[in-house]
Amino acid sequence: MSSAIRDLERINSRQLETAKRRHDRELKSIENAHQNYKVDLQKAHQGEVVDLQDQNLRHIDQEASKKEKVLNEMRTHLQQTSEMTDKQLKALKVSSEAEKAKIQTKLSDERERLIGEHQFYLEEMNDRYSTASKDVNLEGKKRVEDMKHEMASNLRDSEAYHQNKINKQTEEFTTRFNTDSRNYKKLKDDQDGQFKKERMATNARQQTEMAKMTEVHNTEVDKRDNTYRKGLKEQDLFFEKKYKDNLDRNNASLKTLDDTHQKVVSNLKTSLTKEITQTVSKMDDPFFKFEALKPKMTQYPDRVEIQVDVPEHSKQDLRLTFNNKEVVLSFNRRYVDANKTAEGVINKINKVESFTTRLATESHLDHKSVKSSYENGTMTYVIKKA
Repeated sequence: MSSAIRDLERINSRQLETAKRRHDRELKSIENAHQNYKVDLQKAHQGEVVDLQDQNLRHIDQEASKKEKVLNEMRTHLQQTSEMTDKQLKALKVSSEAEKAKIQTKLSDERERLIGEHQFYLEEMNDRYSTASKDVNLEGKKRVEDMKHEMASNLRDSEAYHQNKINKQTEEFTTRFNTDSRNYKKLKDDQDGQFKKERMATNARQQTEMAKMTEVHNTEVDKRDNTYRKGLKEQDLFFEKKYKDNLDRNNASLKTLDDTHQKVVSNLKTSLTKEITQTVSKMDDPFFKFEALKPKMTQYPDRVEIQVDVPEHSKQDLRLTFNNKEVVLSFNRRYVDANKTAEGVINKINKVESFTTRLATESHLDHKSVKSSYENGTMTYVIKKA
């Protein structure tokens, strides 16, 4: 019931809001029409006043031009009567001024009359607008009151209808509940008796099945125990055979590793002996102790040849570069030595020596035409001239 009442209240509130909005829109449209009409009247009034002023000024200018033309003609043809003409001109000017003032007065009276008429019309329109607004307000209030009364009547009818419906449903539910309670109690008693009978029969069946299952279980346990003992013995024999095979394979692998170790030790001894022999031969080489490069340069018309004495084991450390008309020879020599004392201390020596020699040529050389060759301890460079 409460939800139906709330729905009716929401519907009624929406209808009231709709009526209020419609009433506000009507008032606003009437007010806008009135304001627009006032603005149109003011514009029309201003236009009429301006048109009257322009028309009056044009009329005055036309009359003045006509009279000036007549006076000019009289002045041309009647030079002898100039004094009288001057008097007439003055009189005409005075009369023109008087007529002009009279016309302006007439125009101002006409303007005042039009303003009064427009003001009266505006007041009449304001009265009509006020009357229409009051009528619309009264009609809107009346509609709202009628709608409120109608909604209140509908609400009372709805409440009475829903209250009667609730009372009727309550009586029906009470009757049905009492009947269901009696039926449920009878059904419960019947089910309890049936359940007791079924439980006794089930218990007897379970005892019989339990005895059968115990006997089968004991038989199965004996079979599995015998099978397990047999499998355990076979597994022991299998693992003994597998262990023996693994032992044989490991012994063979160990022998192979021992042979490989002997070969590696022999190779290391051979390589160390070779390195020691090379080092001794390098130290015994007298050129290893040189302290400067001594290149020999020979210039030909189309090329330049440079010869440098350098041992074979250091020929890769010799570099040749260019700087304008200069040929730059650079040589980097590295000496590394390590020894171990009786106390176990390791001493290392690492020396690097750089030698640079610059040779001036007579002309620029072609960098891409450099050709080198090594023979009998001498490195020879041949460079073409650019």
